[in-house]
Amino acid sequence: MRYGRKSWFVAFTAFFLVFGAWCFAAPFDGPADEVQHAIRAAGVASLDPGQIFARPAVVPDAFGRPGMGAYQRVPVGMNAHATCFGFDPKRSAACAAGLHGGPVGEVSTSAGRYNPLYYLVVGPPLRWFPNWGGLVAARLISAAICAALVASAFVSLLRWSRYGLTAAALLTVATPMLAHLAGGVNPNSVEIAAGIAFFSAGIPLLLEPPDPVRKRGLVTLLGISSVLLLTLRSAGPAWFAFGLFALAVPMRRAWLREYWRVRRVRLWTAGVALAGVLSAAWIIGMRTGELVPPPPGLWHYRFGEAVAGYADSWWVYIQGMIGVAGWFDVTMWQPVYIVWAMLVGGLIFFGGVAGSWTLRWRYLVILLGGVALPGVLQVSQVNQTGFITAGRYMLPLLAGLPLLAAWILERRLLDAPLARTLTHTFVIFLLPVHLVLLIWAMVRWQRGLPNGTGAGHFNPFVGDWHPPTGSLPPLMIMAFGLLLTAAVFWVVPHDDTQAAGEVPTQRELRSDTWRESRLPGADVTRGSR
Repeated sequence: MRYGRKSWFVAFTAFFLVFGAWCFAAPFDGPADEVQHAIRAAGVASLDPGQIFARPAVVPDAFGRPGMGAYQRVPVGMNAHATCFGFDPKRSAACAAGLHGGPVGEVSTSAGRYNPLYYLVVGPPLRWFPNWGGLVAARLISAAICAALVASAFVSLLRWSRYGLTAAALLTVATPMLAHLAGGVNPNSVEIAAGIAFFSAGIPLLLEPPDPVRKRGLVTLLGISSVLLLTLRSAGPAWFAFGLFALAVPMRRAWLREYWRVRRVRLWTAGVALAGVLSAAWIIGMRTGELVPPPPGLWHYRFGEAVAGYADSWWVYIQGMIGVAGWFDVTMWQPVYIVWAMLVGGLIFFGGVAGSWTLRWRYLVILLGGVALPGVLQVSQVNQTGFITAGRYMLPLLAGLPLLAAWILERRLLDAPLARTLTHTFVIFLLPVHLVLLIWAMVRWQRGLPNGTGAGHFNPFVGDWHPPTGSLPPLMIMAFGLLLTAAVFWVVPHDDTQAAGEVPTQRELRSDTWRESRLPGADVTRGSR
């Protein structure tokens, strides 16, 4: 099987269809914080330095509560928050005005301090056409960026994993939550996709011996994803630091010296370092971490109560990584989340059992960054922000766990038939969840979704609101996308004969990828490195 442009294009098309279905399904501000990001995008797209570097200010949120942000000069009709239905799941989106233009004026946005990189790309359609067509175009651009990153991750892992299991593990981290966010205007979607690409390039690049010629693509993908992680959101530098530390420590000095001789590595190292410096300057200069003191008495948690609240919220965070649409008010039936969590949790658990202490160290670093650090920040700021942590914020870093687990399992425990069985299990049980969440969200937006709704309520073709382009297109796009994704991943597992010359056989590696790994396809005797 060749792992080149054709494989990338097919994977890109599959993911773009899955992500793109959401672009046609959601009302304006149906996805989380879309109004805030759309206003910022339209302001940045003006290319006015005063808008790109908008002065930080205290601005009202959708409900009039003060917070940090900025003002952008955009069509005033963009200030169309979905407050009439956002936190009332019994109401449809018919009550909302939707996106429209109007005269250009000062409009507040809590995203006004965010780095402009993402908004420069998705903003022009919103600036030029502040209507449904411009919104869908901006969403499709965002979905295409995410699809390109995930497709690149797929080709990288398919090329370098032994039986293709690590490539198949992408199905566990490219969750319906990513698809939902990718189908809206929100930089968190690209951040998640960049985190997935970061680990997909970093694992075969840093955990296996150097191959400067054949791994040039991995260097490029790792560089691009690193720059995106560092740039898009203020939490990104932390995700990058913990992710890089987990993969690069420990690492053989000889490998580092060999990589440093490669010009591409030196250039990308300089580029990533520059991106880090510019990101730090933006965070400090734009005061992205500054908070506005809340009204007295709004929150009053003691330390122990805050710790208990954070610990007790982890099932909600896990749900948020898998898929909760809208304003966190569209949840699927609980068995859906349980099945997904069991498959991913089992993968991570058995990877830790089969791996060495080096792998468990990498697990620990990722957990410290993805669990402990958000907990410290949440508990320390709870009386200023309330409980605002969401699972989707942690996903860019925690996505590394199942990818690491799959990488080690197909090297130390599973053979080709078992890897194939596990991959087919992912396809059968995980892919349909994307369609389930889309239907749940469409029903919620079109006719409301009261608590205790029966199965007969989930008809996505009825209701008093429908997307201007109709309710059928997103369902058809999603169905075609899932069928193509299933076809791509169903044939991913390969045996040693198909992979000849690409990866070593199971019996050739007697220990973990750090201590006893071999250069794929090379005749290397033990100790010759």
